[in-house]
Amino acid sequence: MHRLVLPTLAVLALSMAAGAHAEEGVMRVKVGDLDVHSDAGARTAFKRINIAARDFCGPLQGYSATYPVEVRACRKEMVEKAVTKLDAPLVTALYSPQPATQLARR
Repeated sequence: MHRLVLPTLAVLALSMAAGAHAEEGVMRVKVGDLDVHSDAGARTAFKRINIAARDFCGPLQGYSATYPVEVRACRKEMVEKAVTKLDAPLVTALYSPQPATQLARR
């Protein structure tokens, strides 16, 4: 999906946490205007993915004690799906940053 990036990245959801219903939905993220192979474009795409996941899954305040947990799980799932579907190495690197290298002590 390198140069053939679609104007909109659509990610299907198995369920929406918002309202804790088992509804199906589609999260759309506009990335066609970005060069996801550049640092700035990848950062903007990743930011848009996170904003779309937040909007799609709903706010963290909810009606039950488990609601925030469900929303966080939904957001994590949707970001992961969008990053995977986009298949842009720089965006993937932002999603799963490498752990800092720790030097050994004597």
